[in-house]
Amino acid sequence: MSKKSPQTNLVGILNVTPDSFSDGGIHDAKSALTRVDALIADGADIIDLGAESTRPDATPLTSAQEWERLNGIVALAAQRCHDAGRKLSVDTRHADTARHALEAGADWINDVSGFTNPDMIEAVKDSRCTLVMMHSLSVPVQREHTLAADADAVSTVVEWAIERQHVLHGHGIDNHRIIFDPGLGFGKTPRQSLDLVLRARQLESLGFDILIGHSRKSFLSLFTQAPAAERDDVTLALSAFLVQMQVPYLRVHNVARHRKLLNHLYG
Repeated sequence: MSKKSPQTNLVGILNVTPDSFSDGGIHDAKSALTRVDALIADGADIIDLGAESTRPDATPLTSAQEWERLNGIVALAAQRCHDAGRKLSVDTRHADTARHALEAGADWINDVSGFTNPDMIEAVKDSRCTLVMMHSLSVPVQREHTLAADADAVSTVVEWAIERQHVLHGHGIDNHRIIFDPGLGFGKTPRQSLDLVLRARQLESLGFDILIGHSRKSFLSLFTQAPAAERDDVTLALSAFLVQMQVPYLRVHNVARHRKLLNHLYG
């Protein structure tokens, strides 16, 4: 079993994309570094930098296109994170981007396709980086492609993660390097995504730390009809529950409000 994180860590989201569902088009290369500084000041433990939107109907990028957006940002962002005692994650499903990011100082590779591409495993296996392995059915998201309505989402993602765990172990990647993200909204109905939140403790049986990315997601329409950027109150309500469940990592947009929440809950 992996060592349990004593407190919940905040993974701050930073997208340099024109079309992400919540903050697309906000950050170019120059403003991205300013945002890194702001996320650090707000209390992010890890900053997750991404350049390819995975929202429904998003336009997929080639690795070259993705790295064109990230080149010149990753190394500087990594240095600012390291100077502040924080870590930099790069959100990519492309092996070449992962290699470039690791060379530039990234600490984590966050793969929304769950390291199902053998080239991705080759790109990361000999490094010391942490792997965020996310379950998904399609990338970018296809609204009509979900688990069966009567499927048990928890048992389904656990079975998938066990299979991926065996593959990664076969390449010399141990549990201490793996974080599992069940992929809320990626091939799940809103009710299934909520069920994964409510039963998050059951994912611990896998033997590695868990990351939950629920922030501003579309399944929150179960509780609010507000647009994505205005879903922080509902996000925080679920975050408080997940903190009480001792989930080690929460990937969130509004880091400042989450840091206040953690300070209140931890005292």
